[in-house]
This record gives sequence, C-alpha cells and structure tokens, in this order.
Amino acid sequence: MLDGSKSQRPYIASMQLPFAIRDFGQALFRGIPLRVRSGINHNMKWSIVTSGRGYGSGSFGRNRIEALQAVTQPGDTFWDIGAHKGFMTLAAAKMVGSSGRVVSVEPSERNRRFLERHLSWNHVTNVTVIPSAMGGEEGEAFFGGRGDSLAYEIGTGDETVPIRTFGAVMRDFQVPAPSILKIDAEAQEGAILQGSGAAIPPDAALLISVHGRTLHEIVTHWLRQRGYRILESCEMARCSADPEHPWTSDYDLLALGPEREADLQRLATLPLFFRP
Repeated sequence: MLDGSKSQRPYIASMQLPFAIRDFGQALFRGIPLRVRSGINHNMKWSIVTSGRGYGSGSFGRNRIEALQAVTQPGDTFWDIGAHKGFMTLAAAKMVGSSGRVVSVEPSERNRRFLERHLSWNHVTNVTVIPSAMGGEEGEAFFGGRGDSLAYEIGTGDETVPIRTFGAVMRDFQVPAPSILKIDAEAQEGAILQGSGAAIPPDAALLISVHGRTLHEIVTHWLRQRGYRILESCEMARCSADPEHPWTSDYDLLALGPEREADLQRLATLPLFFRP
C-alpha cells in the first residue's frame, strides 16, 4: 500500500521517544491545531502532536479512502471500527453527507480524546463515538500497548475496556446497521465478523485490514459463505498467490455484499487493487 500504509510509514524521531515523554508532550500540545494540507480532509483541523505519518499532509490511507469513496453513497451508515484518532471518521462523515451517519468505534481513551477533539474542532455532527472494542461476544478485556497507538490490541496494555458485538452496539447506542464497514482492529477481524450475526446487511461493503494468513482464511471463508465479492489489495494478492511470500503487514481487502451495486471494473483500476 502507498500513502500512509503501515508497511511504508516514514521514520519520525519523536515517535521513538520513551512512552511517558511522548504522552506528556501530547497532553501539553494536543490542543494546538493545524490544517490538513490535502486529500478528502483538506483544510480540516488536526492536532499538531499527531500530525505525522501522513495525517497533517492528508496522505494517510489515501488508497483505502479512494476505495471506500468508490462504494460509499450519501445517506450510508459508515461504521469505522478501530477509528484511532479519527482521520477515517472525518473522511467518512464527508462521504455519507448530512443525510448519512458514522459510527466511530474506538476503545482507547487516549485515542478517543483526540478523536472527539477533531470532531469538535471541525463541527462534525453526524458521528456517534462508541467507547468500546468489538469482538465475537460481550465482555471486557485489557487493551493498549506501549508502542504506536495504531497497534494497540486486546489482551495487553493497562486499560480495561468493554467488548461489544454489533447487536450490543446497535442496542446500547441506538445506531443503525452498517451499509459501509471499515475494520482495522489488530487481529480481531475474524471474531468481529463471526460475532456479527445477521447485523451486516447483504447490501453492505466492507474494507477489512487482515493481520496474517490464518485470519485471511477465516475472513475470506466467512465472506464467501455469504456471497461477497472480494477484491484483494496488491500486497494481499501477492501473498495469496504465493504461500511462501512473507505476510509482513495488515493487508486490505474490499468485500461487496451480494446486493451491493458497484462498478467492479472501475474498482480494479484504483491504486489499492491495480496490478499492471
């Protein structure tokens, strides 16, 4: 992946500082905004202390966003599972428009402080923030990590968070089922799908970051059983074609429900999927 993928992020010296120092610096300066310089979030306010990795430039996840733009329509309900600090949530709020809705799921309190600040700064009102992790069954678990907060995961860290299923989120927060779904949940994608029951409608489109070969098998089996059409990113396609090719990152696939209308030929030409 290009443009902010986890496998090609630029080295940023400040990210290598001890965690306590970085956390203190973020607390001290997170109230200072800058303007995103390009892309779908152009000119939106973003915290200066988390402007690296393509957030400030607007290049973060550009290929993924282009793919989602191609299948998202005004009025859709977009679930952003693993919302982090809200870059995709801001983009999704624009994609679905004032008639649509975004459900932004982020378990980390530290990340949510930024997420909610970014929503407030930019006067975004069509987003519901869910302070929870998602999984195959309800419960709670440790969550976090001591590295990059993009890689926080269930089962580690010092924060105890609730775990909810799709049905529990819809019940507890009175939000509709997703018509667009982005899942980037650090190896929980299989459990999230398996715990979804009938909550994901057949006209949904899903962009899923898959964390390894075993999860690839679980996720694609679940999707194919339900008649989804699957487009693998270039990196995932290489791994699928060659079992010896190392799976070194969380590669993406786009899955289209059997009742979701989409221009497959156009999608195949997008940078996320195009293989010359």
